[in-house]
Amino acid sequence: MTDHMQRLIILCCLAALAGPGMFMQTGCKKAEKKAGPTIVKVRKGNLKVAVSATGIVEPEYIVVIKSQASGEVEEVFVQEGDQVVKGTPLVKINPIVETRRVNQAQSDVRMAKARSSSAWLKYKYLKNQINVQKDLLKKGLVPGSTMADMEKDLGMQSAEGILADAQIAKAEEALKEAKDRLAETNIVSPTAGTVIDREVQPGQVVTSGTSSVSGGNTLLQIANLTKLFVTIKVDEADVTKLHREQDAIITADGLPGQRFKGKVLRIAPKGTIESNVTVFEVVVAADERGSKALRPQMSANVEVVVTERKGALIVPQRALERVGRGAKGAAPEYVVRMTDGKKRQVKVGLMEAGQAEILSGLSEGEEVQVPTVAAKKPAGQRRGTGVPGAPGGGRGGGH
Repeated sequence: MTDHMQRLIILCCLAALAGPGMFMQTGCKKAEKKAGPTIVKVRKGNLKVAVSATGIVEPEYIVVIKSQASGEVEEVFVQEGDQVVKGTPLVKINPIVETRRVNQAQSDVRMAKARSSSAWLKYKYLKNQINVQKDLLKKGLVPGSTMADMEKDLGMQSAEGILADAQIAKAEEALKEAKDRLAETNIVSPTAGTVIDREVQPGQVVTSGTSSVSGGNTLLQIANLTKLFVTIKVDEADVTKLHREQDAIITADGLPGQRFKGKVLRIAPKGTIESNVTVFEVVVAADERGSKALRPQMSANVEVVVTERKGALIVPQRALERVGRGAKGAAPEYVVRMTDGKKRQVKVGLMEAGQAEILSGLSEGEEVQVPTVAAKKPAGQRRGTGVPGAPGGGRGGGH
């Protein structure tokens, strides 16, 4: 092989090795070229500021039906979902236990009356004896100490009579309660509504509560479903934007594609702290259509529109450049950069979801520049060195 041919082969190998590196270097330079701004037209659209939260659907009220009587459940006349009116029979309990209690209470009343009668008869007898002793005392036939002892006994007997009368009143009240519990073996609905929960079955034994107020076992739950509400919790930063009678939109995952109207009904005057955040409970009433479609305990999304602008001039917020606040307390001042590079001052209204309302300074159809957000380079990435086989470099060329 001649020297000329050897030199030619070496030059070809060097060109092959350098080619990929040169290509990568050229490609990186092109990629590093800074992207220019995006040109956007001023357009008309709708802007709104809204407070959104997720809550639970609840009925207007829930009446818990409890057993004030004890015994075995004989019949349950309703099922979950049944509509009832006031006075509708709900549950029948075997009355034998409560009948016994009524009989016992009646016996206690009779015994109390007998004790009272006996006590007052003794009182009358002692009083008559004292009257006789008074005549004998005047004649000097009995000592004065005897009279004093008899008057003391009379006072004690009077107290016995009063106590016996109190026992009668107590026994009569116990009889009334026993009769009420006997009547409770036939349980009827105290209100109109829908049965939303049934917790008792025939054959089950239920017990009464410690008092007629607390009741005993829960049998049923009845709710008024003609008016439903969504209870949401709103952050302290947003609750000041809400007030009663504000319009709201209610949606539910269980009813996709459906939107229901609502109104803010109540706003809690006091907040609670949850996960180190202060929230306020807000109740939103659903309209008639929503009350028919929604169900208690559903998760629902509520959006309360605070402010809305229809047909507003809109530009992306990134097109705005803040240049100052102006006078104390005045709104911030902004400019936008036009396509010719010149800046123009604008007056800005609402800003929401990356869009800004232009009150003055621009017209529909005009074009403004929107700076392009530069993509961040992943950590550890290096530009190509142009040296085959080096980190970030091109592929090694073959010989």
